[in-house]
Amino acid sequence: MNGAQYIAEFLARVGSDRVFLLTGGACAFMIDAVAEHPKLHYTCFQHEQGAAMAADALWRVNRKVGVTLATSGPGATNLITGIATSHFDSIPSLHITGQVNQRESSAFHGAHVRQAGFQETRIVEMVRPVTKYAVMIRSADELREELAKAYSIATSGRMGPVLIDVPMDIQQVEVGDEILLPSRMSEATEDPAKVLSDLKRTLAEAKRPVVLWGGGIGLAGVEREVADWLRQSGLSFVSSWAGLSYFDHDHPGFVGQIGVYGNRGSNFVLQNADAVLVLGSRLDNRQRTGNTKQFAVGATVHVVDVDKEELAKYRNDGYRVSHLDFAELPDVLRRLDLQPLSQEWSGYVAEMKQRYYHKEVSTSAARLNSLSPYDVIRRVNEIIAEDAIVIGDTGAAVCWLYQAFKVKRHTLFNPGGNSPMGYALPAAIGAKIERPERQVISYNGDGGFHLNIQELQTVRHNNLDIAIIVMNNGSYGIIKQFQDSYMHSRYSASRDGLSFPDFGALAAAYDLRYARIESVDQIDPALFTCGPIVIDVMLSEHTLIEPKLEMGRPINDQFPYLSESEYASGNRFVDYPRPASLRTV
Repeated sequence: MNGAQYIAEFLARVGSDRVFLLTGGACAFMIDAVAEHPKLHYTCFQHEQGAAMAADALWRVNRKVGVTLATSGPGATNLITGIATSHFDSIPSLHITGQVNQRESSAFHGAHVRQAGFQETRIVEMVRPVTKYAVMIRSADELREELAKAYSIATSGRMGPVLIDVPMDIQQVEVGDEILLPSRMSEATEDPAKVLSDLKRTLAEAKRPVVLWGGGIGLAGVEREVADWLRQSGLSFVSSWAGLSYFDHDHPGFVGQIGVYGNRGSNFVLQNADAVLVLGSRLDNRQRTGNTKQFAVGATVHVVDVDKEELAKYRNDGYRVSHLDFAELPDVLRRLDLQPLSQEWSGYVAEMKQRYYHKEVSTSAARLNSLSPYDVIRRVNEIIAEDAIVIGDTGAAVCWLYQAFKVKRHTLFNPGGNSPMGYALPAAIGAKIERPERQVISYNGDGGFHLNIQELQTVRHNNLDIAIIVMNNGSYGIIKQFQDSYMHSRYSASRDGLSFPDFGALAAAYDLRYARIESVDQIDPALFTCGPIVIDVMLSEHTLIEPKLEMGRPINDQFPYLSESEYASGNRFVDYPRPASLRTV
């Protein structure tokens, strides 16, 4: 086999049979090898960014490592936003780029010129900060060794993307027929017995414990065991956005999602706990805010994570930390001795859940006599399949989605860490290609939808049955709301200075069905069952995210602001006094 054929056979052997690509001269040999392999399938995208985002979706919907192929120069650099998305969300993916022949490279000539060969670009150096591993191949032996090594790195420990840069001469060189397969790499973590002992100490002291469910639980594949343990233990739990896809939201212990755009009740519960057990969440500033001193001020916070560096950042916060391989997590949890919960705490948690969980209301839509995004999402939630794949984009639209959507057996995800606009459409394409038997919903704002709108041709060409929801407020709503708070409603570049096309005309141009939604009763099950469609949901440009945290306040004091009495009722165990300038009636 030559190098290109070796790569194709390696992909087939490891089960990465879906390859997303856009052709080019430097990757043409590899594409030809993939096309000729009987066990591989390729899909052409209109932009390499879309291919990388589709590859990101494969692990999320089927625990399969997604693969891209791209040419050198602009083809490789176009992958970077999608690669960064996988990196920040700990999603394994493999990106293979073509590179100029080594004899044409600047290194071969011994000169530090910007570029020698056509489209020569040092992609490895560019992507190192947003990959777990990146390498350029220089020989046939290196190709065999590095391909297996990179795949192992991507799927071991805290997972993430890797990139292999393959010069054209290596694609054509004889490599041999023996395939070197990857093996799982073990990373040193703490002894599970020590982690168990430390967790016992944290929980033994607790009268008001709560668990924070993070995305790391699902990424490790232990979500069923952890959900069962929570059910048996009777502990209440809240979730990060990344964690929301991995359990039934009717779980009796679930209180809601937390953070800047979190549920009021779950934010109150977390902020009033005296012990917060964090399982696989990196506690970014959308959860704790930029002022970490206002997070769970009355609690012992104990973080369990697979990434030692994530734990190191808490050295100034006084948190307890445990470095654990999450394959060991279920056994550790089962061996915990838990104290009976006090009726006072259990009653408070139940009250917060009853008062706030799944009770989101758009007061702005009511005031404007316009469509409520929360009503739209609840209606969609009711009529789609219980195992539908729902992919959120970013901005105000995804905030509304995560505030109102209830997971049963659905798969719900968005690119939370990097949060690029334009993700939900190409990711839905990847999801539908990998899981054609499942209903797939691409959920977008009008701004995000427009960023990768060229991939509608990929939908049309492959006749993919995807429902593309566009929450159309004619602006960048999340930025406008920020400008309302801090810039006296000057909407520069969020409304003023930009415009969006007629999405109905665009759908017609791509030969797709189109529906314009102006009332909830127009959202009919038939919209989601008869082939690809653009569903254009018309909202007022002044529709707000509710609730939403504003700067200077803890996560349990969100806009629209509660009365002083209701705020005090929520903070029953820990006082979070409002400064006089921020008090309400």
